[in-house]
Amino acid sequence: MKIVITGSLGNISKPLATKLVSGGHSVIVVSSKSERQRDIAAIGAKGAIGKLEDVEFLTSTFAGADAVYCMMPMNLKEADLIAYFKKIGDNYVFAIDKAGIKQVVLLSGWATGVIGAYQDIENIFDDLSDVAVTHIRPGYFYSNFLDSIKTIKERGLIAATFGGEDRIVLSAPSDIADAVADEIAHPNNGRNVRYVASDEMTCNAAAAILGAAIGRPDLKWVTVAAEEMQKNMETAGLSPKLASDIVEMQAPIHKGLMPKEFARHRSEVITGKVKLTDFAKEFAEVYSKTGDK
Repeated sequence: MKIVITGSLGNISKPLATKLVSGGHSVIVVSSKSERQRDIAAIGAKGAIGKLEDVEFLTSTFAGADAVYCMMPMNLKEADLIAYFKKIGDNYVFAIDKAGIKQVVLLSGWATGVIGAYQDIENIFDDLSDVAVTHIRPGYFYSNFLDSIKTIKERGLIAATFGGEDRIVLSAPSDIADAVADEIAHPNNGRNVRYVASDEMTCNAAAAILGAAIGRPDLKWVTVAAEEMQKNMETAGLSPKLASDIVEMQAPIHKGLMPKEFARHRSEVITGKVKLTDFAKEFAEVYSKTGDK
């Protein structure tokens, strides 16, 4: 099969491209950075350099493909992230329709089931005619913990608008990649939803696992008020609307909606192989290489 992957060589797209290439598929990786060409070629794929905002580029890149994997880049330079997602979603759908693609896998998010604005993104793809569409809804990425290293080193804690005894569903990027690859290899007709859960526990339990791996057994995950979190993000340079969108994405976790959403869709959940204790080894390695305050 000829398969187009968006997301450059990110946490999901790189293992996905590698897996598909090893399976004998012809893979095209979309990246906005020309310097990625060499790395893309190194895994046996072909690079297509351009921007997702360029609908003509997408259309020409998708031409002749059997399947496309679409993801929404977390562009923190955008003042209105939801509006940006919708714009990119519209570009994807236009290119898919014009190129005659028959199979699409969209990286969505678990919050789609509880936040209407994110459901709108999936609806854009569901409007496609005669196209098999699968929405992949993962939990909280393991790789997000890497963003907490600076706070751990400076303050000795993990902080978010959820934490403590809040329960959280976690997803390993490699497990998400496996789920996408499986959907491409075993296409279904119509509209399908798959949740990806690698592990599930309280935030405190997650902090204990990561803390043990880095020699901080007393590491805690504290809950920060939404107002304080938004203020902190604005101070860091994010627009008020973007900061508000991110806080909105996190709020349902503190309300206990994440595990409930996965439980409601248990028959659609793909259980990942990589547990947090496995990821903790990678986390500890990155932590040790990151400069102290």
